[in-house]
Amino acid sequence: MEHETKLPHYEKNEELGSLSQRIDWGLRQLNVPATWSITKGEGITAMVIDTGHPVHPDIGDNAIEGKNCISGEPLEDENGHHTHCTGIICAKDNETGMVGVAPEAKSISVKALAKNGSGSYFGLAEALDYAIEMKPDVVSMSLGGSAPSAILEERLKTLYELNIPVVCAAGNTGSGGVNWPAAYDETIAVAAYDKYGNVANFSSKGEKVEWAAPGVNIYSTFLNNGYASLSGTSMACPFITGVICLMLAKHRKQEEATGMNDCKTVEQIREHLLKYTKDKGEVGRDNSWGYGVIDVEKLIKGGDTEEPIKEEPKDEDPVKEEPKDEEPVKEEPVKEEPKDEEPPLPTPPSPPPVEEPIEEEPIEEEPIEDPVEEEPAETPKKKKNTLFIVLGVVVVATIIGIALVMNNKVDIPTPPYFDENGEVNWDEKFKFDKGNR
Repeated sequence: MEHETKLPHYEKNEELGSLSQRIDWGLRQLNVPATWSITKGEGITAMVIDTGHPVHPDIGDNAIEGKNCISGEPLEDENGHHTHCTGIICAKDNETGMVGVAPEAKSISVKALAKNGSGSYFGLAEALDYAIEMKPDVVSMSLGGSAPSAILEERLKTLYELNIPVVCAAGNTGSGGVNWPAAYDETIAVAAYDKYGNVANFSSKGEKVEWAAPGVNIYSTFLNNGYASLSGTSMACPFITGVICLMLAKHRKQEEATGMNDCKTVEQIREHLLKYTKDKGEVGRDNSWGYGVIDVEKLIKGGDTEEPIKEEPKDEDPVKEEPKDEEPVKEEPVKEEPKDEEPPLPTPPSPPPVEEPIEEEPIEEEPIEDPVEEEPAETPKKKKNTLFIVLGVVVVATIIGIALVMNNKVDIPTPPYFDENGEVNWDEKFKFDKGNR
């Protein structure tokens, strides 16, 4: 018996038109618009397997016609579900209607579900074969069945090996368990929560749930160029697909700039998503929230500042400054070092003071003392000669002064040590002075 695949039951809450662009609550809560300064998903192509190609001005050429796996129906979406999901991924940022998570990404449209929302596993297998052929960057499937299928699993494994992540709606069965193909290990199963931070009652629960995303009252593009608010894990699935488009675009840019890209395999993609996940519900992974909710802003923007290669240098800077702090410590030497050594080793500080007096050897004092001893030996001779000269000059000056004053009226006795020319005979002067002592 051929298994049937179909749209998970979803709620259509309202159908609205919009003249101005609306940023829906999910994008606002996770601050997705802040990431668009880094990337808007340019260069990334998703593939949406759903109810047919969307024709909507707010999506425009962001949607690319793909393959029709439903006979008797046109490729164009006549249900509205596919149009709604594509708008969540990549509706344009054009100041009208609404805007998708990755407004510059592209989406290949593959029709595997009929207008009434039903299809078969064989039709889905054909759609997956087309994905293997086209090799998009990511596949989004907001559909499911109640049983596993070998033909689907085989193709999902191939896509996994091609490093193409497949994002699936967990289902809208509540506690009825995660639908297939979301339950396969190779796919990423997404649950839904509302703007109040509660997992939706309809969201399928189980150990295969990996992440939760906005999925209640989600505003997006719809049939006849209109807009509608829908609820279901069908809306949460394309939200995560859009987030992956942003992440892949960011890493492609980094690869172009640096040649490095650590976000290529499905497991690497999961690791990056998990790294920036906020835990919700029970601690750790649980059946309702999976790992939790992805912090989109940090995933995209934080990755740039978080490229911790830029922070490591910050950790290295203080290391470079430490030697600068140590240098003055060395210039105030031994004073600070002994302080640290004194408590454990009081002995080491004592040698330095002992060596210091040893360095002040008397040898250095000898040259200082020698001149002191020599000076007194030489000074008497110098003093005698100096005294004789001074006395002679004084005497001569005195005699001349008196003579000038007296105008030759007073006889000036001539000392015996002056010769007839009036010059001092120093030998006679010495004898004279010695005899008068």
